[in-house]
Amino acid sequence: MIVHVNNLARYEKEIKELARKVISGENLKGELSITFVDDDKMSELNERYTGRSDSTDVLSFPFDVPLLLGDIYISLTQANRQKEVGILSELKLLTVHGILHLAGYNDSTEEERNEMREREKEYLK
Repeated sequence: MIVHVNNLARYEKEIKELARKVISGENLKGELSITFVDDDKMSELNERYTGRSDSTDVLSFPFDVPLLLGDIYISLTQANRQKEVGILSELKLLTVHGILHLAGYNDSTEEERNEMREREKEYLK
């Protein structure tokens, strides 16, 4: 499995290792790209693809193409604002969250959010 980490060489090894763990654990197949952006770029992506004009922490775009899992965009600016422990911990959480969206998990309802949080905790142990 191929995982690309774009724009964040400092934590590339840790993010790739975790992404591979989640991809394997969720029995996913295909190439994954994770790109780290600022709030301006995230706001642009969020408006273009979801119709919301504000920034968000993570967006996942699944591909319906063989050998391509999808793209994940993570806002470094938002991650830095919402981190509770350190930036790497927050980036790992957002990476797992993004991959779980690619695996079909949603967080629209309280029940779905709780299920995602439990899966996130398992991968972040």
